[in-house]
Amino acid sequence: MKKYLEYYLRYRPLFLSLIRAKEAWLWQKYLPLKRPVLDLGCGDGFFAKITFGHLDIGLDVKESRINEVKDGTYKKLVVYDGHKFPLKSGSVNTVVSNCVLEHIENLDEVLKEVWRVLKPGGGFLTTVMAKPWEENLAGSLLLGNTYKAWMKKKQVHFNLLDSEEWNGEFKKAGFKIEEEIGYLSPAACKLIDICHYLSLPSLVLYTLTGKWVLGLEHKLYPVDWLVKEITENAESEKSGAIFFELVKRD
Repeated sequence: MKKYLEYYLRYRPLFLSLIRAKEAWLWQKYLPLKRPVLDLGCGDGFFAKITFGHLDIGLDVKESRINEVKDGTYKKLVVYDGHKFPLKSGSVNTVVSNCVLEHIENLDEVLKEVWRVLKPGGGFLTTVMAKPWEENLAGSLLLGNTYKAWMKKKQVHFNLLDSEEWNGEFKKAGFKIEEEIGYLSPAACKLIDICHYLSLPSLVLYTLTGKWVLGLEHKLYPVDWLVKEITENAESEKSGAIFFELVKRD
C-alpha cells in the first residue's frame, strides 16, 4: 500500500490519496480481470491507470472529467446520458466501479444497466461509501447532523447506505454477493475528514493552476504512519466504505 500512497501524494491532495491508495491496494487481489472490462464512472482515468494499468472501456457522463483521460488508459471511451449505457447486452466480462454508485441518483436504473451489459456469470467489482462514513467524520462528532448534511451535499452523496441496504440493492438488481470487505475503519474516517482541511492549500492551487500539488509536498508527510492508520479493515456494518465482489445471476 505504501507505494500507492507515495505515488498518489505526488499528484493528488492528502485526503484523496489516503482513500485511493487503500482502494488501489485492495483491488490487486482480483487481478488480472477477465476482459473485456468496463470502468463505470471512469472520471479522468487516473485511478484506473495506477491500479489496473489499462482497461478496455471507460464510461462516464458528459459532465464528468472523462475528457481529461490520458491516452493509453482505455481502448475506448464512451459517454452516456446517465441512464442507458450505449453498449450491447452481454458485451463485457467484468465491470469495475470505484466509489461511484453513492453519487448516482438513479441507482436502480444504473445497476440494471450493469447487469444487462455483463455476460452470464460476469463479475461486478465495486467500492461504495457507506452510512458509517458520515457518522464517523470528525466534524459530525462535533457538529452532529448539521455537519453530516453539509458534507453529504458537498460530496454529492445520494446513496450513503448501510451494509444491509447495499446488499439489498445488489441482490434486487440480480447479483450474487461473493465477497464483502469493509475497508475504512471509524478511525480512518476521522483521519480522512481532518485531512480534508489540511488539503485546503491543494484546492487553492488546483483552482489557480489546474494542478493539485507542486510536487514536493509528499516529502512532508509521515507516510509510514499514514499507511498504518489506514491499513486496518473494519466490519462492514461499521465501515465507512465497502468493497463488493458480485456475480451476475442468470
